[in-house]
Amino acid sequence: MELLWTLFVFAAHGGLFAVAAGSAWVGYRQRARRPGFNRWYLGAAVAAALGIAAVYVGQQLSLAMRGAITG
Repeated sequence: MELLWTLFVFAAHGGLFAVAAGSAWVGYRQRARRPGFNRWYLGAAVAAALGIAAVYVGQQLSLAMRGAITG
């Protein structure tokens, strides 16, 4: 449970977006040395998608809790 809470806090504070930005920057730097398919760009896209999903889930949870409290 503690690990799940840590991951939720990391995602809620934009951690996955920071990982996506870092991966895209590393991919950009690697592209100069090796053209072609770049795994770093794929990692950046996956991290960004997970970040968007985490924000959506957080919003849905907050709406569900607000609805349960008010009635």
